[in-house]
Amino acid sequence: MGHVQLRLVDLGVAVEQEIEVERARPLLGDTLTAAPEPALDREQPVEQPAGGQVGLEEGGAVEEARLVEIADRVGLAEPRDGDDLDPRLGRERLERGAQRSLAVAEVRAEGDVGERHRTRLPVRWRYVAPRPVIALAIAVAVLGLAGAATAATGRVSDEPLQSQEWWLHDVGADQATPPGPGVPLAIVDSGLDVTTPEFAGRPDVTLLNNQSTFGPEEWHGTVVASVAAAPVNGVAIVGVYPQAALEIWDASPVSSILSFSAAVGIETVAEHCPAVISLSFGSRSPSQQVADAVLYAQHRGCLVVAAAGNDGDHGSPPSYPADQEHVLTVAATDESDKPADFSTVSPMNDLAAPGVDITGAVPLTANPSGFMSQLDGTSFAAPIVAAAAAWIWTVRPTLDWTQLYELLRVTARDVGAPGFDPETGFGILDIPAALAAPAPPRDPLEPNDDIDEVKPGALFQDGEPAITTAAKPSIRIAGSLDANDDTRDIYRIWVPANRVVRVSVAAAGAAAARIWGPQTTSVDEGPAARRRDLKGTQMQGGLRGANAYVEVLPTGKSVRTSYVLAVKASRS
Repeated sequence: MGHVQLRLVDLGVAVEQEIEVERARPLLGDTLTAAPEPALDREQPVEQPAGGQVGLEEGGAVEEARLVEIADRVGLAEPRDGDDLDPRLGRERLERGAQRSLAVAEVRAEGDVGERHRTRLPVRWRYVAPRPVIALAIAVAVLGLAGAATAATGRVSDEPLQSQEWWLHDVGADQATPPGPGVPLAIVDSGLDVTTPEFAGRPDVTLLNNQSTFGPEEWHGTVVASVAAAPVNGVAIVGVYPQAALEIWDASPVSSILSFSAAVGIETVAEHCPAVISLSFGSRSPSQQVADAVLYAQHRGCLVVAAAGNDGDHGSPPSYPADQEHVLTVAATDESDKPADFSTVSPMNDLAAPGVDITGAVPLTANPSGFMSQLDGTSFAAPIVAAAAAWIWTVRPTLDWTQLYELLRVTARDVGAPGFDPETGFGILDIPAALAAPAPPRDPLEPNDDIDEVKPGALFQDGEPAITTAAKPSIRIAGSLDANDDTRDIYRIWVPANRVVRVSVAAAGAAAARIWGPQTTSVDEGPAARRRDLKGTQMQGGLRGANAYVEVLPTGKSVRTSYVLAVKASRS
């Protein structure tokens, strides 16, 4: 079985035909204006999900579908190659065997936005031809499954296939009762088919734009939404957070996830933070539009969750937006709590969740049953974590997004090598532990990783508030750093006239602080500007006083560092 994760297509692609998706609009306040986005000019010989015959095979072709009941669970025989003695062996052969070549979309970078130019690389596309699940209307009629219930404690529902959702128990979702709708769970992906049996009539679904589900890859968003939040309705499966207030943004208006569409969707959700934003797409090169939209969402108080990527068996190249700082990046594990071989290995991975042998809802155009099974990919691990995050935030509304981010990491169930590892981050999502653990300290004023993230009128119109003022020129403030996900903190300060401001850090030698002057545009600026702007641990305010910036950075003694920054003003 292939591994599912949609690839991000940058807006700056040469095409022969343009379609106007929506009028140009400013993004992130006044910092970015995007033009109408063109559709990709694609030639993709991609295998299509089976959508016609819903028959089953048992060692060979059969004339009609039939159901197999196995022990205390309901098994649905899956179509497979006639020589497959074991379904998993069949999937392994499909993964390792000869595959059709998939298209490589060559993309060009757009014009620089400020000083944040990055070089683009080719975007590689990987899709999957999932195996269909038999139409559940037949299952209910033949076996009378509508009354089936999970054997685990915590929640009970009437979903025919809930006993096959091994991931619910693995993350503890069946050991606690989910709340009613609360903090929104926002999915930015391909569109949601609200007519498919699993979602028909589901309450608390807000479609943030028009939904398209007819393209060859546009079943993806419906699967992602079902794994996260399929309701209790007696149809098939149940999501991790079935009562979630679900918000959907279709970022694939032309059958592919487009960078501009994704960025506008993230920004739209960010207008009403708090919310949890789930992103199951990625690119080996970053889109500046998406990166800035993610920063905007974090600035507004949303938690952003992203799939780590499916390139673990291809050298684990970078994946964006998963590799962006402060994004909660989710790797995939299997039924044995082992890292999935396809899951991207990265120091940016924060935690892991199940991403193997997943069953989910799809549009009826992809499969007449409305479902597919044996799906693999970090695309499904990410919404499991995102749904859990929305659940926990609804139950614990006093947390801010930085506390929720850290709570999910520190309560993860450690697997593999003790402590952090690049395969699974800090471990596998553990919902009961996250519900019960004490709240971590806040990490104030995030994101604050460079000057343009805190300076008013730069990336954000309001920037971040100065931590010192003329009335309060001295302060002590606590924060934290992470060698992978939060490599520096920048604070805006006021240096009063005729005074000297000194900075110091209490962190057992694991962090240091220094001051940058008012003309600084980035702590990564060139040598000449650096000689002008870097002030060291103290700065004089002159005759009028001045704005300045304090940088707190790790010294390399620890991967994770808590610190207390002291800013002190004196006459000399």
